[in-house]
Amino acid sequence: MKNRMNDLDFEQTVAFDTVKDFEFTRRAAQRFRQVVSLESFEDEDADVIFNYLYKEMELVSFGDHLKRYIYERAGLEEPFGEVPQEVYREIAVESFRETYTPKSMNPTSTKLPALVNNWLTQASVKRETVFLLGFGLRMGAEDVSDFLTRVLREQDFDFHNPEEVIYWYCYCNHLLYGKAEEYKEKYKTLEPAREKGNAPMILSGGFSLDNEEKLFQYLAYLKAGWDDPKSEKSQAFQEFQKLLERAKGIIAAMYQRDEEEKNRQRVWKAENITPSDLEKVICNGIPINKMGNLKKMSASILAKHFSQKRFSRQRITNILNHKFPVERFDLLTLEFFIVSQEMEDDDPYNRYHHFIEEAQEILSKCGMSEIYIVNPYECFLLMCLLTDCPLAVFSEIWEKSYEEAEEK
Repeated sequence: MKNRMNDLDFEQTVAFDTVKDFEFTRRAAQRFRQVVSLESFEDEDADVIFNYLYKEMELVSFGDHLKRYIYERAGLEEPFGEVPQEVYREIAVESFRETYTPKSMNPTSTKLPALVNNWLTQASVKRETVFLLGFGLRMGAEDVSDFLTRVLREQDFDFHNPEEVIYWYCYCNHLLYGKAEEYKEKYKTLEPAREKGNAPMILSGGFSLDNEEKLFQYLAYLKAGWDDPKSEKSQAFQEFQKLLERAKGIIAAMYQRDEEEKNRQRVWKAENITPSDLEKVICNGIPINKMGNLKKMSASILAKHFSQKRFSRQRITNILNHKFPVERFDLLTLEFFIVSQEMEDDDPYNRYHHFIEEAQEILSKCGMSEIYIVNPYECFLLMCLLTDCPLAVFSEIWEKSYEEAEEK
């Protein structure tokens, strides 16, 4: 398989030492290739992947991404790693003042320089902070979208949310924060639309918000509640349900093949599979506490890497009850499980490519960015797919992450 490692869907192969230290994606892609090409990868795959994730993988924080954005936008010439934080802070503070952007969307006594310092060192921030930075740093809609989807790993602009629609329109038209506030106040007194009009076309991409009249036409549609953002109409929810049904079918077939179940003469079907069954199979490597629940994520040595998420029965139930939004983590975990089982006997290389192709299509439909190899969890899934037994390796690494934490 090693002679095919140069074609892994990510950045083109270049010498690792020529990749600049602010090129997070290229660095991650290069390191990924190096790890899966190791002689030991085939025989000690779980240990190699775990060692890379825990000891070697570069964890790129929100602050790192923000520094890189400022570095590139400001055209700084000294090496990225040698630029003092004060330089980034001064550039950001000056930009906020020039654009008349407030230091926060909520009342705060903290000074702007202190807030900027905090943003530059944070592992993650709230969604509204990204919107504020969008105005303060003169970002375009694409830049803000990139921070939402790739950096925060959340959904793109929510076009069911009036505020986010207003922010998006302002970024597209290079309007300042003050204009966004003006639009938000106008929205409060806006009459709800009596008919659907062209709004559904906007959601499907067939109609553009290219002037204020169309903006407020669409906002009036939202205010009328023609489309409930928590309903099953959400594309991400629909994709989640499709994947969930496929996963249930696979687990039902697993149970049906079980010798114990055969003796009981029980017939298993997808509709018999519960969130508990999904947790039991997909989270097989995660230890259980005395109450029968998965041990806390904080007890895993990879908690930071995996952003505190597991595919637990509680999470699945909350998504199905519309208490939690569907995130890329949920879609990719289900897709990984499905591909790992449906292509269990396939060549790992083909399985890997099939996963990427299907996953990218699903993410695109949901307005989410493509697979991002800088994201530790997504890198973890990709590495597992290149092993002979992806699900077994996936489970072994989860198990190891709890064992290692206990030893420490």
